Order: sequence, then C-alpha cells, then structure tokens
Amino acid sequence: MVLTERIPLVADEAGGLRVEGTRVYLEDLLDAYEGGLSPEEMVLAYPSLSLADVYAVLAWALRHSEEVAAYRERAKRAALEAEERARVHFPKALLARLGRA
Repeated sequence: MVLTERIPLVADEAGGLRVEGTRVYLEDLLDAYEGGLSPEEMVLAYPSLSLADVYAVLAWALRHSEEVAAYRERAKRAALEAEERARVHFPKALLARLGRA
C-alpha cells in the first residue's frame, strides 16, 4: 500500500507550474475552482487532465495556500512585466484602440 503520492505538478522553463503531461497551468485550475467549477467539470473543460490529477492538485493547493498565494502573486507580477516589455513594440495607434495608451 502506498501512503504517499507525489503531486502531479512540474515547473516549466519560465517557472510556471503545470499539471504534468499537459499544458494546463496551476492557475487555470485554481481560477476554475474559484469560479465554481467542480473537478469533474474541469476534466470536461481540459480533456488532457485526469480526475485524480485535478483532485490531487486542488488538495495540494488547499493545503499550501500561502505558498500558492505567493506563487500566484509572482506569476501576476511576471505577466505584468512581460506586458510592459512588449508594450514598447506596439504601435501607439493600436494601443489607443485597445485603450492602453
């Protein structure tokens, strides 16, 4: 009998956490969970996931809420920094149309 199981999360090159063997990020599952989706609905939305992996990831995230909150904050900051770096390459007219000038 196995009493411990590893969490099916892997870090990608940029430090994002994905469900192993998929392109689904931890924050995708957390957003779905916070939006009211059940694990079964998440598997329907992300067919590459297994129900066992969804439950394992959610259980881990709920047990490690402080670490997850810090990870999400870092990911949010990194996304904003990447957007700012990319913004210099956008034509001003396009930014104006997008309302981000």
